[in-house]
Amino acid sequence: MKTAFRAMLLVLLATSAFTIPSKAEDLPPVVAALFGNLEKQINVKPTYGKLETDSNGNITISDMAVSYAAMAGGPQINYTVKTISFENVEAEADSIIKVGKSVMTDLKMNMNVGDGQNVTVELPSATAEDWFVPVLAENPTPLQELRANMSIARKASAGEFKFSTMGQTFTAKGMELTWDGDPVTGAGKSSITLKDLVIPEAAIAAGDPTGQMKKLGYADLTLNFTAAGELAINGETFGINGNIDVSGKDMGGFKFAFGASELPISALAELQAAERDKREPNMNALMPQLMNVTIGDMRFRFEDASITRKLLPIFAKMQGMDEAAMVANASAMLQISMMQLKNQAFTDQVVGAVSAFLKDPKSITIAIKPASPVKVQQMMTLDPNNPAAAIDLLGVSVTAND
Repeated sequence: MKTAFRAMLLVLLATSAFTIPSKAEDLPPVVAALFGNLEKQINVKPTYGKLETDSNGNITISDMAVSYAAMAGGPQINYTVKTISFENVEAEADSIIKVGKSVMTDLKMNMNVGDGQNVTVELPSATAEDWFVPVLAENPTPLQELRANMSIARKASAGEFKFSTMGQTFTAKGMELTWDGDPVTGAGKSSITLKDLVIPEAAIAAGDPTGQMKKLGYADLTLNFTAAGELAINGETFGINGNIDVSGKDMGGFKFAFGASELPISALAELQAAERDKREPNMNALMPQLMNVTIGDMRFRFEDASITRKLLPIFAKMQGMDEAAMVANASAMLQISMMQLKNQAFTDQVVGAVSAFLKDPKSITIAIKPASPVKVQQMMTLDPNNPAAAIDLLGVSVTAND
């Protein structure tokens, strides 16, 4: 599932992978720019069947194909797209080209993940509006490379699509992306929504031969995914914060929020160079740059929507207990297992939260909220034999039903 989901997102987010023909000297400026950006990123020149330009400057490319391996020994990825059009193309300031609208049809991706397994994704159509394409400089700075690797449009969407893996096919109603920010740096706010991803009964049965999920009322599953975030550029560093929500119909949902700042753009450039050169990143060069990264607030939260209530009696029966006895036993075992943390106040908080959640499942939240900014360098100097110090430094807390 993780591989399939990642592949499906890759198709929509890496829009530039579908937009580059192979002869840069013959290309319109916007396509040549996309060509240069992609070649700088993954060292690949796509092919195409035909390129046409009408009297209004609109461009249509037919039968495009891209094939590459992300890393040495990594999965082989092949993209094809039947047609892609560029409408209302305009040059803007700061070496930015704006595409008023781009429409892609019959997008397909196949990723060979090894052991004879493939992941395929098929999208009948996708649209991007107000798409900002940077023209990469001859000797780009790390910030310019970072921006060139972004595919930024004010709005992008895909209709109903499907992806397949391990003999199973999954469908989703569609995806929408929005972005509001600075076309030159890429800084700004963005969001993505994946609607009604359906995991069919056959796929669930393949991983649940006893049929337990069906007995619980989940013949199939419908998942929804939303994410929102903000990128801030501060000179030679950048910061990110965002939240991700994944929910299952009549089950529950996970919410994850995160934040970090003072991330060096040069370190990201090394990661991008390693991907392009198909090598491992130079960690000796990266680690000194990462010492000043500041860890922000984080939160992991589960909100129940009936699945916990359905599972507790089953777990209790498996242990030969009634539900109340199992909850009491779980609390006692948790108390013992957390003694090694050497932080009784935190242990009591965790045990109390878990016990409250199991008795009345509504929500449980793990939060990190430092009293003052914490840098990676501080974390590296902590005594590994004193985990309580890390808990206190990061302001870790666990609460239930709040």
